[in-house]
Amino acid sequence: MATKRTNARRTALPAALLLGGDHMAVSAARSLAALEIDVHAAGDDLDPVQASRACASFALIPRAKGMSERYLEWLEEGPRGAVLLPCDDESLEVVARNRPLLEGWGYRPVEANDEVLLAMLDKERTYTLSRAAGIPTPRTAAVRTLDEAAAAARAFDYPCALKPLQSHLFAQLVGVSAKVYVAHDPAELMRWFDVAVEMGIEMLVTEIVPGGDEEFCSYYSYFLPDGTPLFHFTKHKLRQYPIRFGLTCYQETVWEPEVAEVGFRFLEGVGLRGVGNVEFKRDSRDGTWKIIECNHRFTLANEIVRLAGIDIPAIAYRRAAGLPVEPIHGYKLGVRMWTPLDDAQAFLQYRSAGELTLVGWVLSLLRRWHLPMWRLSDPGPTFHRARSRLPGLARSIARRLVSRVRGSRT
Repeated sequence: MATKRTNARRTALPAALLLGGDHMAVSAARSLAALEIDVHAAGDDLDPVQASRACASFALIPRAKGMSERYLEWLEEGPRGAVLLPCDDESLEVVARNRPLLEGWGYRPVEANDEVLLAMLDKERTYTLSRAAGIPTPRTAAVRTLDEAAAAARAFDYPCALKPLQSHLFAQLVGVSAKVYVAHDPAELMRWFDVAVEMGIEMLVTEIVPGGDEEFCSYYSYFLPDGTPLFHFTKHKLRQYPIRFGLTCYQETVWEPEVAEVGFRFLEGVGLRGVGNVEFKRDSRDGTWKIIECNHRFTLANEIVRLAGIDIPAIAYRRAAGLPVEPIHGYKLGVRMWTPLDDAQAFLQYRSAGELTLVGWVLSLLRRWHLPMWRLSDPGPTFHRARSRLPGLARSIARRLVSRVRGSRT
């Protein structure tokens, strides 16, 4: 595990330590560095925060199976006394399972109800708690055995999806952009189940909530130990890549009172404390908002939330450091964030599906928008991300062109 060191600040405030997080860690590092806080980070070689001027040091921890154990091994010799802010699910699990040990080492872990934190890392437990709290929830069935998979194959309508019970373990094997397998008939469901068994990943069969990608909406808050929320925030997903089950590539801050209400009820009902984000999708059959997932950490939307006026990393840091935090009332609406490379690829998929034209795509961008990472005063993370992604994008474009040429010859 290699460590890169840059300039550290002299400050009376405890340092912050970010674990993992892709470009959400970049946003968090910049927020905290602006408060004159020394920011350290750890993650894999793709994490762009290592190239940020806001990052005082970076420890390289390769992403692979067993990453949680490697995080813990590194923390044993890491920057003691730091506020520990997990930015990925592996580091969340480290905190939830080792809080007394980490505190004994001198760290100040992020505030959370660890039992609930672990439940949010397991899709089956998340949905069970959701139903118990009276939250509209998709139909699901855990499939750990061949008999359970066969029963689900007979019972579910198609298409349906297979989701990993623990997304972070799945991502270690197939990549962070992969979320689900889609089955269009019973035979395909059984084939995907066999693939999951070979990988050693437990899966959940779930109905696909009907509706377009623009029907996704998320609720964010921070719950104090007594259950008081410090703020309420909602945003809409406009597009995602890959379409249907990908990561958001175009989004906008809105106020969706129904989502805020059901999101609050979910977080209150499960007993979550600290940072909470719940994603819902509006069911086109009856208009109800059904839960998709809950993230108990910063998300890739962290920067758009900050631009709207709510600095979640600063709130989490101050709470863990024992500093006062005031409630936040209101935020900017209509703030948009665009991820160009992903959205360009998403456009091609939407166009192939007959859902978006070139004119429609261009017109949707004729609004002020922000980029997730680009900042003239700190360009390193953007260049680092581009270097890691452009080769793969070039290969994808080349394959698409070859496929079209071959198709035109037949």
